[in-house]
Amino acid sequence: MAQAGAQALTTHYRSLQQSWKVSHSEAYRRLVVPNGNSSQPFHRWFHLKEAYSSQLLSQLVSDSGQTPQATLRVCDPYSGSGTTLLSALEVGSEQGLSVDVHGTERNPFIWELAHSKVAGRIAGREAAKDFAASLDAVEELYRSSERPVEPVPEQATLRNERYFARENVERLCSIRRAIDMCADGLSRSLLRVSLAAAVESCGRLRRDGRALRFTPGRQPKDAWTAFSERAAIVLQDLEVTEPLDASGTVRLGDGRQCSETKGDFDWIIFSPPYPNNIDYTEVYKTEAWVLGCYETAEEMRTQRQLTVRSHPSIRFKRDYSYLAGENSDAVSRIIEPVILAVPEGKYRSGRVEVIRGYADDMFLTLQSCRREIAPNGRLAFIVGNSAHASGDSAFIIAADVVMGALAELAGWRVTEVRIARELIRRNADSEFLRESVVMLEPA
Repeated sequence: MAQAGAQALTTHYRSLQQSWKVSHSEAYRRLVVPNGNSSQPFHRWFHLKEAYSSQLLSQLVSDSGQTPQATLRVCDPYSGSGTTLLSALEVGSEQGLSVDVHGTERNPFIWELAHSKVAGRIAGREAAKDFAASLDAVEELYRSSERPVEPVPEQATLRNERYFARENVERLCSIRRAIDMCADGLSRSLLRVSLAAAVESCGRLRRDGRALRFTPGRQPKDAWTAFSERAAIVLQDLEVTEPLDASGTVRLGDGRQCSETKGDFDWIIFSPPYPNNIDYTEVYKTEAWVLGCYETAEEMRTQRQLTVRSHPSIRFKRDYSYLAGENSDAVSRIIEPVILAVPEGKYRSGRVEVIRGYADDMFLTLQSCRREIAPNGRLAFIVGNSAHASGDSAFIIAADVVMGALAELAGWRVTEVRIARELIRRNADSEFLRESVVMLEPA
């Protein structure tokens, strides 16, 4: 983007945030990444690179100055691996509160992960005995002469023997079939999560940002060894955990519709997909295919079409709800300067679709959340801004500013933008290249 265009976009973002409190927060730098989660019970069951710290919620509650009284109701419309919901259960346990948590997740594998964590944390050691018995039954069937045979999925990555030895994929699928035959209810979900957590170590691919990277020097683990190691961690956490007098649900559905409950949440906390080039359906596809979430490429494509319009990897429907609403002109004034900054070329159409689609999806989310918040409730969203194109054509999608402005249209007041960290990107330099925690309260 020419220098004049870059300055025009910067001026636009400054204008949108001029009435807000914008601060730098060193405390939040370590909280917007999954710092410490790998050693925390339940959180450690699966490493979701895009998660944030299990300590974020307690920091938000502390900084709000509002001390929960008898109850704490928390919602996360983009629950991911369940970090917010688990953290709320822990806060409630520590403070002697009655806790009710609700989450929504669109990805079928990640939904089962969040559901299992929340249900497992509430049940605690009461779930351990049944889980251990189910694990024993799965092992007995898997090792018997009648071991169930499950065909390798019709998925190119799992069928590429540079990435996964065919025998290992067959064993992973046989374990899944044994789980389906030997377990039900929560134990079945916990075993499936253990299996999913074993998939990456059984091949030569690793998740690295936006893609799966080939690591030819890695020595893959045997499928049963990897699975049993992960299951042992789950069992260990269950056995030492006191059950909670709490309630929690995670629904497989659309985060743009916050909840199907009564609402009145004390806190709504979420981190939506960032507007960049990452397709999370693709990043976590091997786990989903091993679990049988998809049986055909068309089923996976349908799943991709259901997700937030945060990337140009596929062409989404050009159906923008805001255009038919009373805020059509106001939304357009927020995003049109961003669209004008998109350079001409073969990527322009996809980038414009991301800007319009992302704004539409986030506006729907913020409107839905506004209907579900308690009168004195709070909302916090965590989002990173992104750099696109390069050189003189580079431009920034400042998602924190755009979403804050959309939130004001949806009936919120921006109380603070806490800049957690500056982001470093090649060939991009802007004061708006950052990751932020944006605080809202009902207007």
